[in-house]
Amino acid sequence: MKRNFNIHDLRIFYTVVMTGSTRQAAQVMNLTQPAISHGVSRLESATGVQLFDRSHKTLRPTEAGQYLYTEAKFVLDELVRIDEALHSIEQFGGRGLRIASSPALALCYAPEAVKRYLDEHGTRPFSVDVESSVQLISAVETMRADFGLGAVGGDSPRLNFTPFLRTDVMAIAHRDHPLAGRGVVAVADIAPDTFVKPLWSDYVVAQGDTGDSTQLEFGMQAHMTLVPGTVRAVKGISLVNALSASDIASVYPDLVALPLASRQWFEFVLITRKDGQNQELTERLLGALHATAQARRTGVYADTIQLIG
Repeated sequence: MKRNFNIHDLRIFYTVVMTGSTRQAAQVMNLTQPAISHGVSRLESATGVQLFDRSHKTLRPTEAGQYLYTEAKFVLDELVRIDEALHSIEQFGGRGLRIASSPALALCYAPEAVKRYLDEHGTRPFSVDVESSVQLISAVETMRADFGLGAVGGDSPRLNFTPFLRTDVMAIAHRDHPLAGRGVVAVADIAPDTFVKPLWSDYVVAQGDTGDSTQLEFGMQAHMTLVPGTVRAVKGISLVNALSASDIASVYPDLVALPLASRQWFEFVLITRKDGQNQELTERLLGALHATAQARRTGVYADTIQLIG
């Protein structure tokens, strides 16, 4: 059965599910509420399935509706990517380049590396998106991103995984934390009620002597982007890679970065398509990534950040 529906109605449906009501969707899309309702009805007619369970006071997507909502996000994101690419070609004579970065590198490092690249090699548009490692591989494979940066390995026949950086795991602690005054932190000395465990959206774990860390109990969890604020709020301590520690300590003067007594590390790779960007472009980006990391290799980070390649 061929199902014909238009993108406008798909966007209406997606917004209704996202906001939870036709009234709020109308406000977000600057349309009338009847226009929103008609768009949903047209989409249901076009697809031949009921997308919402209307037996409740609030609109709830059916199983088919939930599936379509999940897929619609990828479709609409892809349309944005296409629109951005066409705009870039029109304005700059070439398509902008997109980097998908793991949260561990996206705080400051990846944007700084991109800026360094642009300063040295022109003003071709770049964008940096934050993705988990699973999404990184998919983003590069499906051409949603030209490059991926993350602590992930793979065996895809369509992708190259080029190691470029190894960073030790370090402690990041509030200055009032009992361990903040030590030169080196032993994981066994971290009190669980003060430990903020990063939610590794990368789905990866550190390499090396990780036995104590994997057994470490925690009083709170936070996504990588929220770790600094959470550590500050509870005057606690967390474990992050050395680049993230450098980023965090440079932004928040009440947090300090401390090496661990045990050696643990992450190895980061640059993900590219084998049939994608030319080798010169890849080497230039690797150069910017290395130079940006090298600039961090001072003081406590001299031995905890290592360049590869």
